[in-house]
Amino acid sequence: MLPTLWRGALGLLLGVTLGACAPALTGTMPVPDVQAALPALPADQLRVLVMGDQGTGTDVQWRVAAAMRQVCAREGCDLGVGLGDNFYPAGPEDVNSPLFRERFADVYGPLGVPFLMVPGNHDESWLVGGDGADARGAEVQVAYSRLNAQWVMPGRSYRAPVGALAEFFAVDTAPLAAYLPGLRPAERPGGAWDAAQRAWLAGAVRGSGARWRLVLGHHPLFSNGRHGNAGEYDGLPLTFQRGGAVRDLYGAACGVADVILSGHVHALEVFAPQPGCAGTWTAVSGAAGEVGGGAVGTRPAAFAAYGQPGFLRLEITPDVLTVWAYTVAEDGVVTAREAARLRRG
Repeated sequence: MLPTLWRGALGLLLGVTLGACAPALTGTMPVPDVQAALPALPADQLRVLVMGDQGTGTDVQWRVAAAMRQVCAREGCDLGVGLGDNFYPAGPEDVNSPLFRERFADVYGPLGVPFLMVPGNHDESWLVGGDGADARGAEVQVAYSRLNAQWVMPGRSYRAPVGALAEFFAVDTAPLAAYLPGLRPAERPGGAWDAAQRAWLAGAVRGSGARWRLVLGHHPLFSNGRHGNAGEYDGLPLTFQRGGAVRDLYGAACGVADVILSGHVHALEVFAPQPGCAGTWTAVSGAAGEVGGGAVGTRPAAFAAYGQPGFLRLEITPDVLTVWAYTVAEDGVVTAREAARLRRG
């Protein structure tokens, strides 16, 4: 997380200097329709761990991972989701980095389930950890997926169907709310890549025949936490920093996707469909390694927990999708609460 007092000023300085010499954001840049290859998973009941902002290497990350193992041993888990900021303060620059073992394989390997991974702003750091301005960090993580089958990330954007029961749609939001102008101008908000990813998501979600459709991205659409809502992030001075492009990206799936899952805010939050995204639930699970402060916003929430490590877990059947929230105390005691129950008519 960039220091509040100077990240806006630095963004303004670089926005002027880099933006002045950037090529025009024109042309086309297609986003390929990449499908993740998953092992055989249950066709009538899918149990999914949902974590975000986990990659700290701290006691909090290990404690939450131990809680996951405890919950999975008791209640069962088939699949995991990692919602970005897989590494702090910045992502590995090479697939052979020991960080992949220290922050992922050693920690979550014992769970024995594949994880659908998306990149976050810390994974795409350039000058300062978390600036989100260098998408090459995400490309390293895509390459790592070819070395470790448990890390599922065949592209920066991809879909992962689980039979006819569910389909997941992963997107890369980091370039769309970077604190500094992205190194590749076409990937900045309003650029060709932004438009292509939005078009891909809209087409993929609408074309899915799955019973349940879930979108995975790092930045939240709605949050009462310190970063706030997409389009208003952190009250930052420049439009590209505030995440309007994130709002527009998710808007391509609103009313069609059942749930949008994100991290970035270091809390657990679940929201029923809101004005601006009617028909779609949204949830934040960003407390698996970092823990933030209390609520800032006042949007009504179906569930919220601040200042506590934790994760979400989904139970998906053809007729019901249940969201469970787990908080983890310092002594490792896990508290579970049903956060939401969606029914398919």
